[in-house]
Amino acid sequence: MKLYECVHRQLRIIIALVLREIHTLYGHAKLGYVWAIIRSGFSIAIFWTFRTIMHSPVPHGMTVLSYLCMGFVIWNIFSETLTKCMNSISGNKPLLTFPQVFPLDIMIARSLVVFATQIVCISVILIFGIMLNYEVTIANIGMLISALIFAVFFGFGCGIILSTLSFYMPALQNIVPMILRIMFFASGVFFSVSMFSHRVGEWLLLNPVMQFIEMARTAMSDGYVSPYFDIEYLLMINLSVLTSGLLLERFNRRRLQA
Repeated sequence: MKLYECVHRQLRIIIALVLREIHTLYGHAKLGYVWAIIRSGFSIAIFWTFRTIMHSPVPHGMTVLSYLCMGFVIWNIFSETLTKCMNSISGNKPLLTFPQVFPLDIMIARSLVVFATQIVCISVILIFGIMLNYEVTIANIGMLISALIFAVFFGFGCGIILSTLSFYMPALQNIVPMILRIMFFASGVFFSVSMFSHRVGEWLLLNPVMQFIEMARTAMSDGYVSPYFDIEYLLMINLSVLTSGLLLERFNRRRLQA
């Protein structure tokens, strides 16, 4: 079979898996896709309320809406991509009986659905904010896209690694959600690393997700350039995680499909 035919076949499989995933997640609910927007909006509203009650100023000269939206969209893309990929094999065993479907196809499809869903959700929320006269500025669209792509690839790579490891260590299915809860409060979703001392900030910035968020907020802030993210570090982390994940998946593919 020619390379073009192989690629075309796998693309058709991934598109079919994407449609199946969307139908599974939203096809049975009356509000369907709207629930994803409601969940994201509700989370942002809660932390917006907390900041308002505490009279907490927003760093970088941003509006609260843009500040929180960037934190939540990066976090949701990372955490949901990781979780969906990690659970992709255990939740789709029947699909793996088809010789054309590989574990990686399911993970790619799930990652695409998560990424598209979060982009739609945050776009709707920002447009709604603009209609309510909140200022929304995109100072660097390239940097914003880069931050979003970094987040999905990092979640994808971590998800592949954990999906493979959980085949040998099932307890990871229970441990990872607890780690993600801790990471949520240590990733700068609703605060900035500039609020902490230099020593504490250095430790927090070892977390790539916090750097993704700082990068996204810089892209949404006119006239501010955050010193708290390192492109070379983020590229190295993403390449390392993706390479490790793909090698693990390829090495264990037969066992995962068994």
